[in-house]
Amino acid sequence: MSEILDAIKMWLVALLYGFISILNIVKSCFTKGFRQVLSWKKRERPSCLDAPDFGTHGFLKISEDIQIHYVASGPEDKPLMLFVHGFPEFWYSWRHQIKEFQKDYRVVAIDQRGYSESSKPLGIENYTVTKLMADLALVIQGLGYKKCILVAHDWGAVIAWAFGRKYSDMVDKLIIMNCPSGPLFKSVLKESTAQFKKSWYMFFFQLPWLPEFILKTNDLGAFDSMVPKKGSSENSGDDVSAYKYTFSQPGALTGPMNYYRAFFRIKPSTEHDLDYTMPTLLIWGEKDTALDMILPNTIEKIAPKVEVVKIPDANHFVQNDAPEKVNEIMRLWLDQN
Repeated sequence: MSEILDAIKMWLVALLYGFISILNIVKSCFTKGFRQVLSWKKRERPSCLDAPDFGTHGFLKISEDIQIHYVASGPEDKPLMLFVHGFPEFWYSWRHQIKEFQKDYRVVAIDQRGYSESSKPLGIENYTVTKLMADLALVIQGLGYKKCILVAHDWGAVIAWAFGRKYSDMVDKLIIMNCPSGPLFKSVLKESTAQFKKSWYMFFFQLPWLPEFILKTNDLGAFDSMVPKKGSSENSGDDVSAYKYTFSQPGALTGPMNYYRAFFRIKPSTEHDLDYTMPTLLIWGEKDTALDMILPNTIEKIAPKVEVVKIPDANHFVQNDAPEKVNEIMRLWLDQN
């Protein structure tokens, strides 16, 4: 009965924000002009995406219908450090960490399925945590490694939390950024009004096609505020262009939406706890407007094996918002573990 009530609440919120979004679009059309709001231009690929100092682009065909795009750099005889991005991101979100660690590790940043240059299978059922975990296992093996240092943020971290329990023999060390485990998030969501309110967009994303359309309006204007402008990036304008180019491609927004749709609609085949066997670090930007501080605080209480480091002045996109601090924390922790 509680699951039915939770589903009803989710859909009511989704419909509410869908209605509000449509009203806002109509209002913007009259204040800014229909052409500005409802048009988006074809973009040229920014040169920063092909900068040689990030590494070499490649593809791994991990199954009959899934091909994963990745960028790799660093000595091939060094341990594998695998970066897994979140929403709305892609491999480029790890640009600061790639440059920092490529001398000491074989650094590989992937585009998860549904994102950027990786395959974009149709259907919500193709974006379950189980299938996304299997992708990571096949990527590690396809790169010629048995295990890795797994570094993940946001949606990539949802997968990494689960991967670290189911495929523990493939993870030497686990580094998570601004994301709780899936089961913990669902538990807190039921109990925390603050987190429920902050999760409005996750419910809104359950609606068909409308979230994708809203993100495209104003020439993907949402990315102007979502891509951090501070930190060590020398060309934040280029960074924004890289994101807009990537998410302006055909079908580039539906895959990412399907992560949220599958998470709330398809019951997971297995659950997992936070009793990790490998060293585990959680880095958390405290100015996260999407995920409440109750989440890292709860992990500190119930999972003493997980080391939690908070950055007071950083937001949800912590690896880009405070890259120097994140790199410093990672390097110190890696040296100690």
